[in-house]
Amino acid sequence: MKQLNSLLIIYNPTAMKGKIDEHLPQIKQRLSMRFSVVDAITSPTPDGTEELAYKNANKYDIIVSCGGDGTLHQVINGVMKSGVGTTVGILPFGSCNDVARTLKIPLDLNKAIDCILRLNTTNYDLMFDGSEYVAYSLATGYLTGVSYTASSKLKKKFGRFSYVLSAIKYIFNFKCQPITVTCDGERIHGKFFFTLLVNGESTGGFLINKGQNLSNNKVKLVMIKKSGINSLFTFLKLFLKGINSIKKSKCAIVRECNTIEIENHSNSPFTLDGEKATFLKKHIEVNEMIKFIKG
Repeated sequence: MKQLNSLLIIYNPTAMKGKIDEHLPQIKQRLSMRFSVVDAITSPTPDGTEELAYKNANKYDIIVSCGGDGTLHQVINGVMKSGVGTTVGILPFGSCNDVARTLKIPLDLNKAIDCILRLNTTNYDLMFDGSEYVAYSLATGYLTGVSYTASSKLKKKFGRFSYVLSAIKYIFNFKCQPITVTCDGERIHGKFFFTLLVNGESTGGFLINKGQNLSNNKVKLVMIKKSGINSLFTFLKLFLKGINSIKKSKCAIVRECNTIEIENHSNSPFTLDGEKATFLKKHIEVNEMIKFIKG
């Protein structure tokens, strides 16, 4: 097994409510107990994080994403596109930290550092649309706009509660989207209240997919049909009790699949790992993995 001796922290300067720089000396000191090289860098722009990960993936054995799921999404894409196979660690300081929750990484700083020091790793499936890797979710429909309309200022001040504040203006928007999804050859067409591809256990800070096999080349598809008030009740049950609780619902479709094609007939916005994405058609495969340090 390859020895993992060098580590690079790529951090979001707004992490820890903008005080990450104060904690970096402590973080580096603790990690230096295990690794011979510990460096830290940040990008002057949020969109530059992927390039940093891409350029440094072949220089370090481990790249640690220090921030939220947006920072991690870019780190993953930089590492995967480098083709090097660098191991990725997480210091979770975002609003939801969905991938960290899936990997059982504590949100406490010292306990998260302990996970990196223990170096327990796992393979983790990624969705790939031909140009971008998706770590945990692709969704459209009811309340999905909340993830990208909550301002950075709100998220910095209120954390996860910022999404509740942002949700208020969408809570009575029950518009359904006409969508066709082909899931491993099965064609599903109709108007849907909510559509979700989920790749881990957590999305939006809710553990809705507990027990998901993280390395079976499969992703869960959940579609809630247009069905009046039943759609809303099914949506709430999904997030409060999980995917298994709605499998027998008449207005829900639940599948596990490897290859998915989405036809977005109304050009409705999607969220891709929490960020806004627009497309008319997207082909997705679950056929590549990344190596994460887990809790």
